Amino acid sequence: MKKAIILLVFSVFALAYFGVDAQSKKSDQLKKNKQKIEKEIKNKQKLLEETKKNKKASQQQLSVLRDQIATREVYMTELQNEINVLSDEIRENQNESSRLARKLTCLKEDYSRVVYNTFKNRRRRDPLLFILSSEDYSTMFRRMRFYAEYSQNVKKKVEEITASRNEIEHKCQELALIEGEKQTTMQEQENANNAQRQQKREVEQLSKKLNKKEAELKAEIKKKQQEQSRLANEIQKAINAEIAAANARNNQKSSAGKTSGKSGTSSSSSGGKSTTITLTPEEKQLSSSFAGNKGKLPWPVSACAKIQDFGKHPHPDAPSVMVNNIGIELLTHANAEVKAVFKGTVTTVKDFDGAKLIIIRHGEYLTIYKNITNVTIKVGQNVSTGQKIGNVAKKSDSGTYEFTFIINQGQNYLDPNLWLTRH
Repeated sequence: MKKAIILLVFSVFALAYFGVDAQSKKSDQLKKNKQKIEKEIKNKQKLLEETKKNKKASQQQLSVLRDQIATREVYMTELQNEINVLSDEIRENQNESSRLARKLTCLKEDYSRVVYNTFKNRRRRDPLLFILSSEDYSTMFRRMRFYAEYSQNVKKKVEEITASRNEIEHKCQELALIEGEKQTTMQEQENANNAQRQQKREVEQLSKKLNKKEAELKAEIKKKQQEQSRLANEIQKAINAEIAAANARNNQKSSAGKTSGKSGTSSSSSGGKSTTITLTPEEKQLSSSFAGNKGKLPWPVSACAKIQDFGKHPHPDAPSVMVNNIGIELLTHANAEVKAVFKGTVTTVKDFDGAKLIIIRHGEYLTIYKNITNVTIKVGQNVSTGQKIGNVAKKSDSGTYEFTFIINQGQNYLDPNLWLTRH
C-alpha cells in the first residue's frame, strides 16, 4: 500500500513537471515562428515602400499589400497561440505555487511540533544524562544515534522550509515575468490589428483607383496571360527535347544490342515515342528524393512578396477575368539572388522576354526560373541545393524586379505553395 502511494505521488509530480516542460518548449517554438514572420513582414514592408515610389507599379503595390495582409493574418494567429500558451504557463505556475505553499505550511507545522515537544520535555529529560544513564554501551550508542538522527532531522526540516520558501519566491518571479510577457504580446497583437486595418484601407483605396482604369487593367492582365502561354510553350519544347534525347539514347543502346531498363512514370519501346522523360536508376532516385522534400524546399529568393498566385482563379481587381497561372510570381529587391531549390541538372538556359529562362531537371521533376540575369550556370551543369544561378532581372514595363517560379512533373504544373517551405 505504501509503495502504491509513493508511486502515485511520484507520477503526479512527474506529470506536472513534464507538462510545464512541454508548455515551455511549445512557447519557445511559437516565439521562433513569430520572429520568422516578423522578419518576413519587415521585408515585405521594404518592398512596399520601394514599390510606392514607382508610379508605374500600382498593380504590384496592391499585390504586395494583399500579400502582406495575408502574412499578418498568420502573424496574428501566432500571437494568439502564444497568448494561449502563456496563459497556460501562468495557470501552471499558479498551481505549482499553491502546491509549494501547501507543502511549506505542512513543513512549518511539523517543525513547530518538533520545537514545541523539545521545549516541553527539556526539563524532564536532559540528553546528556539520558545517554550517561544507559545500562550498557549498546544502549548508550543507540541513544546517541537517536539524538544524532533527531538533530539531523530537525536540520533537514529547516533546510526543506528554506528551500520551499526560495522555490516559491522563484515561482513568483517567474510568474511576474510570464505575465509581463503576456501583456507585451497582447500589445503586439493590438498593434498588428491596427496595422492590418490601415493596410486594408489602403487596399480599398488603391483598388478604387485601379477600377477607374479598368481598360488598362484588363489589357495588362491579357498581356500577362499571353506571356504565360508563351512560357508554357517554351517549357513544353524543353520537355519534348528531353524526351527526344532520352529516346535517342535508348535507340543507341538498342542498336548496340544492349538491354535498357525502363523506369519512370511511363515509358515506351526504344523505337516508339514517349510522353514522359525516361529515367535512369539514378534519376529515379533523385525524383524520389525531390518528392520526399515536398513542403521543405527552400525559396528561390530570400526576401520577396507574392504578387501572382498559382492556379485558375478570378483576378482580384477584375473578378470578371479568369487567370490561370502555371507558377507563382514574386516581387523582390534589386540584385536579389536566385538559387536552385534542389540539386539537379541544368537542361535549359535561353533568352525569354529580354532576360533568361532557366530549367533544372530533378529526375521526372523540373523547376523553372523566369526573368533571370547575370546567369552563373550553363546547360549540362549539375547544381546543388541553394546554389546561386543568377539574379532577378528588372522588368522594362514596370521598372520592378519580378521573378516567376514553376514546378513541373510530366505534363502537369504543380502548386509551388505546397512544395516550398512556409516563407
